[in-house]
Amino acid sequence: MKPATPFATFASDLARESGAHLMSYLSDAAPEKDIRLKGPTDVVTRADHEVEALIAGRIREAFPGHGLLAEEGTLLKGDEYRWVVDPLDGTANFAHGVPWFAVSIALEHRGEVVLGVVQHPSLEETFVAERGGGAWLSTRDGPFLRLAVSAAATLQASLLATGFAGGQLSARDAALVPRFVRAARGVRNLGSAAIHLGYVAAGRIDAYWEPALHAWDIAAGVLLVEEAGGRVTDMDGTPLRSGDVLASNGRIHAAMLEVIASEGPRSGRGAR
Repeated sequence: MKPATPFATFASDLARESGAHLMSYLSDAAPEKDIRLKGPTDVVTRADHEVEALIAGRIREAFPGHGLLAEEGTLLKGDEYRWVVDPLDGTANFAHGVPWFAVSIALEHRGEVVLGVVQHPSLEETFVAERGGGAWLSTRDGPFLRLAVSAAATLQASLLATGFAGGQLSARDAALVPRFVRAARGVRNLGSAAIHLGYVAAGRIDAYWEPALHAWDIAAGVLLVEEAGGRVTDMDGTPLRSGDVLASNGRIHAAMLEVIASEGPRSGRGAR
């Protein structure tokens, strides 16, 4: 059953509209993008704020009783539903003119994510998952195709991905990168958690790990992976509660956890 509920249609259309807005800014010089620092290496642009305002306005208009949690600070109280939004996941890429970033829109019902949409504007790819309805991909307004995680059964046969969460990595987490480089076919950092998770769901990447993420980074993508038949846990193998995320095709999950555990026990970080 391809995604066809009113929520899925609304979120998919909104993600495409938001992605088109981002693409209109991509080739602009830094002054036009109004690039600012949120942290030592964490940036925000005019487009982040404009797209967040666009999404918030559409949600208020269509679902006035719904809540909203968005990366750049928009917070609305709601009833049983809450939207969790990253208007521009991959801002560093965007700021430098690299066309590898995404719009991530998720919907929670009573605290459980029931819908996830990730839109990759430069490739015009829209990933959509509804709880119990599978994960799907639409390319350039084409038909929706059902997604499934890869069949890779060993780390040696796997392509992995990771990210650096604003450049802030502990020595322990930094040490994992060369260990996985040696153990796997390759390790990539595409600069967007949402795209990484969408690619795990599509079977393009076999597993993805990254510490210290936020709800808006992963809410939509986690559902994509789960509905495509994959597995998502904390990086210590427990149910996902923090921002330390491990997502895989399921077949190599234990091997990933074994490598992570080899660096010693993780210090607990609460979900943010």
